[in-house]
Amino acid sequence: MKEQDIAKKISQHLNYGANQLDRSVLARLQSARQEALELHAKPHHAFGLNLAGGTGNSHHHGEGRHYSLRFWLSLAALLATLLIAANWQTMDGDPLDDVDATLLAADLPVHAYLDSDFDTWLKQSSRD
Repeated sequence: MKEQDIAKKISQHLNYGANQLDRSVLARLQSARQEALELHAKPHHAFGLNLAGGTGNSHHHGEGRHYSLRFWLSLAALLATLLIAANWQTMDGDPLDDVDATLLAADLPVHAYLDSDFDTWLKQSSRD
């Protein structure tokens, strides 16, 4: 059998079943079908962004914006990722860099670095 023949037989059986229904049931089915078609005809918008100067969709005028749970979860995940990345970059530095920066930023006079006791202290502290 061809697909067209199968489709024709199915259609005949469905039509026979529909003809056996009560008029009130047919009326309710017709109104439900009409309502479904009207809902289907309305535009459904996915998540999107309005760029600078955008007025948004005309059916949103006068309504508050309601973002979905998926939007808020995505935003929270993005922010958490950015915070973790920023924290990781600051923790990844060499500890000697901090010591060098502290020494360079310190208010010690130049003669403190030229002092022979300072050299002795550096050699002693590097052995520990």
